[in-house]
Parts: sequence; C-alpha cells; structure tokens
Amino acid sequence: MEKLLLFVEINQLKKQGFSVSAIGRKLEISRNTVYKYLNMNLEEASDWIASLDSRSKKLDPYKDQILSWLKEHPDLSSAQIEDWLKEHHPKIDIGGSTVRNYVAEIRDMYHIVYGNLKVSHQNN
Repeated sequence: MEKLLLFVEINQLKKQGFSVSAIGRKLEISRNTVYKYLNMNLEEASDWIASLDSRSKKLDPYKDQILSWLKEHPDLSSAQIEDWLKEHHPKIDIGGSTVRNYVAEIRDMYHIVYGNLKVSHQNN
C-alpha cells in the first residue's frame, strides 16, 4: 500500500475508534508501524515519504552485481544472493530482510521474474 494512503487510512481508522492493535490486524502491519504513523502529522508524513526516494540504500554499492546475478539466474532466491554477497564481500553487514526487500525492488524495477511468477515488492 502506498505510504501516504496508509497514513490516511490509519488516521481514519483511529478516528473511527479502532484500537492500534485492531488497525494493525486490519491493515496487516505491525503495531509499531501504526504508532509511527499516528505520531506524525500530514506534513511530517509527506516529508518523510518524499525522503524515502532520495536516500541511499545499504545495498546500492552492490546493485550492479546483484542485478547481474539476477539476470543470469532469475530463479535465485534472496537468501542465495545474501550468501553470495557475504562470500564476495566478507565485511558486509546485512540482514535477510534488507536483502529480500532490495532484491524484490530490483526484480520489480527490471521486470525479472522469479520462477513462473513476477515478484511484487510492497512497501509497508
């Protein structure tokens, strides 16, 4: 779900009397995410969302290498890419979710299909 729409929906549900837990369950997001959005006003949320596109990501320096691997082996899992990154760059400090999200974003951007299904990246 687009983040600005998520912000609006969370605030509407809260005004309708839903608890934070109920909002999280209804929107399939964590309570921490609900709190994060409830603690922002519209201007703060808009500024934060705008900043997401311009900031660099931890795996950006490895983008070309990851893209090359995915083009050559489209059926690679993000776990395998994480393993390969750690083999080629022993000092890299990354977690599985960072790699999963980054790989999903690259698959979307370059239309690289995983198996028979196109993998869709969803920002929460």
